[in-house]
Amino acid sequence: MSEDSQAIARYMARVPAARRERALALHGLILSLFPQAAVSLEHRMPTYRLGGNFIAWGSMQQHLAVYTCSGERIAGYLARHPEVQAGLGCLRFRDSHRLPLADLAQVVKNALAPSRAILAREVARRGR
Repeated sequence: MSEDSQAIARYMARVPAARRERALALHGLILSLFPQAAVSLEHRMPTYRLGGNFIAWGSMQQHLAVYTCSGERIAGYLARHPEVQAGLGCLRFRDSHRLPLADLAQVVKNALAPSRAILAREVARRGR
């Protein structure tokens, strides 16, 4: 087992039991969609990189947070799920809320393999 794999396993072991199943499901979803992604523990949370793109998630005090650092990459998800708390490129799933993995698959795809349209909108937004 690599050092990064061991670090991820230790992180998972510290995730509260009530949230661990969701965390493992999210980890599995990301790896099933992008098995070639480099996995590491960056900023003290599991991070998946592919090319210059990344997605990360963290177990916070009362929620599971998913980070893409791009509002464009989560916009479609938020349009379908306005009840989810969000920040700039970040989704926060309270422990009491469901974690719709089927819908999160598109967020993962947008984060690690963004479409040309998403990239163009990000570039245009930065140019403002």
